[in-house]
Amino acid sequence: METKSKSEPVMGSAAVENTNSGFHFRTPADIKDFGAGTSEQAEMDSLWSANLDGFTQQGMLSNRWNTSNTPPTTNYYNPVQNNPASTVIPVNWSAFPGRLAYNYPTATQSQLNEMADTGAMSAVMKNPADISNNPCGTATEEVPYFPYGPRGWQDEYCEWAVTRNSAGKITRIDFTCENPEYWNSLWMVNPDRVVQLYQQILNKPQITIQDLSLPNAANPVTGGPVYNPLNKWNSGTVSNSTQGGAIHLTSTPNTLQTEIGLATAATVQRNNRETGNTFWPSSQFNDLLCYAQYGQRDRNSDPNIGGNVNQVVNGASVGGPKVVTLADPPGLYIQMPDFSNYQTPDGTPASKFWRIVRGSETLNDQSGAKLPGNFILHAVFEVPDNYPYTVEDIKISGQNIAWGSQVAATFKMQIVASAYDATSQPQGYDAVGDLSPSYAQPLQFFYKDYFEAMYNTAVPNPVNHPIPLLSNSTYVPSVLFRSANNLQMVLTCDTRNVTPGDASTYPTVSFDDTNITAVVNDVKEVSYAVPGNSQPSTYKALYLTVNVGLATAIGPRAVFVTNKGQDKGTPMPALFNVAPTIVRANIKWQNTGVNVTAGTPVAITYQSGLWTANPEFKNLYDAAGNPLNIKAKPGYTLPGANEGALVGRVGGEVFLVGMGARVPGGLSGALELCINDDLNGIYGAGFTDNIGSITVAIHIG
Repeated sequence: METKSKSEPVMGSAAVENTNSGFHFRTPADIKDFGAGTSEQAEMDSLWSANLDGFTQQGMLSNRWNTSNTPPTTNYYNPVQNNPASTVIPVNWSAFPGRLAYNYPTATQSQLNEMADTGAMSAVMKNPADISNNPCGTATEEVPYFPYGPRGWQDEYCEWAVTRNSAGKITRIDFTCENPEYWNSLWMVNPDRVVQLYQQILNKPQITIQDLSLPNAANPVTGGPVYNPLNKWNSGTVSNSTQGGAIHLTSTPNTLQTEIGLATAATVQRNNRETGNTFWPSSQFNDLLCYAQYGQRDRNSDPNIGGNVNQVVNGASVGGPKVVTLADPPGLYIQMPDFSNYQTPDGTPASKFWRIVRGSETLNDQSGAKLPGNFILHAVFEVPDNYPYTVEDIKISGQNIAWGSQVAATFKMQIVASAYDATSQPQGYDAVGDLSPSYAQPLQFFYKDYFEAMYNTAVPNPVNHPIPLLSNSTYVPSVLFRSANNLQMVLTCDTRNVTPGDASTYPTVSFDDTNITAVVNDVKEVSYAVPGNSQPSTYKALYLTVNVGLATAIGPRAVFVTNKGQDKGTPMPALFNVAPTIVRANIKWQNTGVNVTAGTPVAITYQSGLWTANPEFKNLYDAAGNPLNIKAKPGYTLPGANEGALVGRVGGEVFLVGMGARVPGGLSGALELCINDDLNGIYGAGFTDNIGSITVAIHIG
């Protein structure tokens, strides 16, 4: 497939919610990055709500594969399925990385501030600064401070980057709590909009699509660029004119899917041997976290979030047991700083220099009631150029601001829980244990080229611990078209029963729709941090050939991995989406996922939809093309055929499809489809102003 230099939309709207309540999740802080009422915003809203529906299904399932005492959650609800009246409860924690003080109890506050900004633990402490690899149990070794990554240690769901002038003084600090799943989804709808937002948020017009793209990877549908979550403008804590900035979270545990998983796991009540019941006081929140095996202990965030959610479900302090969820819109939100201890050189209120770039100070729920707290996604602390001083000349509690972490220590982070009364007290369970025998746990499902590009890209980090970029992937599902065949995919899974290179040990991979099939071709051992985890671990990567039948059900699909000698276990829901083959008017040569083999008949049939290759022609039309029968000029997809008609290509040979056609005999290769229009913009805007899309069915055999 050719790699196109220009970005193009990525078929992101294939996700389908199985909604019973009529409810749809809103985007974080109800932000409208494409503009309310636009078709792209509608696509983004649908995609985002479907993603959150899938994340919620995954979290509510719990770990049924390799742990005991982890039942499916009963006191967490998915509002897509059931959305009763509820009460909201805010949960807050400090944005300053809490694990620093726990792991380095002799460090001064100045040293903690520096470590929070630089991640250079050993340099600051003047000695080796390794820590236990098992904070909840007995350490098997001392390891460099984790999580790893260019901002990995900023693990309270808030990260920042600092800009300094030529004299080394701080002039600007960018704070973000935006989740990476949202930005991956934005890219799926329109990469060009992502570039524009980067430019606007960071005030860096020099940012390009190439800067944000993953090298050695192309979108499997469009051939366009793939998003690199650790691109040079969203990496590290130093921001200048050539690199750096904080657009969204990058520390491996700082994801929204993780937060949903933590909240769902925390609803399971645990038997407390000290209290003799299932109530855990705040002094035991770290113990509860280890007992239930969710999150990372000694953070300000995870023990506090999990403990508070657990207490709400328990009901001892809130008037009876509850069923909870994350209030809409689910997200992690920065709160307004406490400026009472700030002192500026001229007495100007420091709050004047705090600017909300994304999100809002207040937000209402979908019924119009005001939600508690602030819904800030990105904020900047910056003194304008017309003042005779910089951020570094401002003091907090008598100390000049030398580090961004000093500002972070003055504000809280927040999630909002939503709860309604339960009908009974939930059952209590003992500590999470190891399941024997264990089953193969499906983890993530990737296109092979994307997987290898991400896995083979090393992530720089201050402690130089090996970790691949795959650790910054997300659970945003891949899209596979109906009729796609011979797709090369990779499924990562957690299993001890498979030996790489020994095909007799390979598991079977199946799906919740028998129209999808997979063959395991190879197995490799890989080490990465599955999104949400603080440290890399070893997993198996199953290299698959996947076929998607034309009759496959549209929407999110679940994956089973079954070890040799075991019965089929529990599937992981929503690992990928199946979509009808949609051909967009503004995409050149879209790959259908169908690989044509000479001698095997392939037929393409128009199903629905309208489009146009000329927006000046007021009426959209179907795959037959312009009803005025305008012959396409030289330089069009298929010169001489009707403008706007559906055209196909296999192995370099172009042919007319229109309302339906068979692929000419003797051809082999990828089947691509395209509207008949000015490919290179010789006569005007080319594909950029085209409107609409059509859906086709592809019959093989």
